[in-house]
This record gives sequence, C-alpha cells and structure tokens, in this order.
Amino acid sequence: MLALTRRPGEEIVIGDPADPMGVIRIVDIHGDKVRLSFDFPREIKINRRELAEQKAKQQQQDDADQPPAE
Repeated sequence: MLALTRRPGEEIVIGDPADPMGVIRIVDIHGDKVRLSFDFPREIKINRRELAEQKAKQQQQDDADQPPAE
C-alpha cells in the first residue's frame, strides 16, 4: 500500500508519467471529508469500496442462481 499526503489542487498520476493511465486530483478538503476527481478512460471502472463489494456479492448470487452449464 502507498500512502500519500496531498493538498487541494495537487494530483496523483497513475501509470507512465509521459502517458498516464489516469489522474486523481484532490479537489477539496473539509474537516474529515476529502473530495477527489478521477480522470480515467471510460473503460476503466471506478467504484467506491462499499459499491464494489455490493456488486461482487450480487454477481455471486446471480452466478449461484444460474443452472449448471451442460
């Protein structure tokens, strides 16, 4: 895990700096809340952890409900 300290307006570049996969920007900080912006290609899915876990759980349920393939 990498932990970084950033201030509003600063960025984190993901991937090759000459041709980044995406950029995470610190938009604002109010108390214990941090507002981020993500600049990535549309084909890269970005989810909050709780939504990612919910989607994974739903997918497992959907898979379990499918009849076995013949």
